[in-house]
Amino acid sequence: MTRATRILWLMHFVGNALLLWLAYYWLGVGESTIGRLVWSAVLAVVVLGAALWLHGSGLVFFRSDRIALSPALRTALRNLLPLFVLAIVALFVYGLLSWWRDYSTQPAFKIASYLTLKSRKPVKPATIQSIFNAILWLVRWAVIPVLLLPLAANVANKGWRGYGSEAWRLSRRWLYWIQVVTLLVAGIWLPLKLINWVPHFDSFSMQMASFLFRLLIAYLLFVTACLLLELVSSGVPVVVPSAPGRTPAPPGPRDSQPVHAAVHDEVSTQTPHGSVKP
Repeated sequence: MTRATRILWLMHFVGNALLLWLAYYWLGVGESTIGRLVWSAVLAVVVLGAALWLHGSGLVFFRSDRIALSPALRTALRNLLPLFVLAIVALFVYGLLSWWRDYSTQPAFKIASYLTLKSRKPVKPATIQSIFNAILWLVRWAVIPVLLLPLAANVANKGWRGYGSEAWRLSRRWLYWIQVVTLLVAGIWLPLKLINWVPHFDSFSMQMASFLFRLLIAYLLFVTACLLLELVSSGVPVVVPSAPGRTPAPPGPRDSQPVHAAVHDEVSTQTPHGSVKP
């Protein structure tokens, strides 16, 4: 791990904590007056822009030589507007999925009634609802992230020119699908389960210590998973540097044999007077 990578991890550790605190504060801002409504909108734009700059810098950094961090910060800041547009589209899509989750009970009941009528066997609406929920889970945690993360990496690096078909080349790899789902589960689902898990302790001090410890582990999982998602979504394979002082091995006898053989044949077949050497 280079020094710039460690600094980027530290930026994610501090920056994501500040973003989560600002998001929590934004949820408590009232909208009873015009002033508070404007302040809520400005705060939402600031939080979203800061999050895009932070994680966009990681997407740019992991596609570069990973030596200097300042060029990645400048590139992500320059392409902040295209990233903002992509984030608005993503929020709109996830809003539609949330609406469908609440609305899907009616289609599930109608489909169950239709199947019961046609098959003359009872089909429970809960069964159809479970199928809907499974499809929704796959779309929310696999399909959309696998499509959006490589596009975000391309836009963070190229700006408006990043909206192209080449951005989805990474999405055609099944290994990338497994990586994204695994990291999302490890970075979001598992930390939430860890925080909500309440072990039984008799004393309040032990309960508080347990909560703080679980909160720290959950946050470390979240930060590390975010960085790994940026790494795998950059589209650049991880290169393991060679050991210091190691030089490439010299060519073996088989590598140099064709050249020496050709020279030997040319010399052996000619003499100074053009006669053939016996």
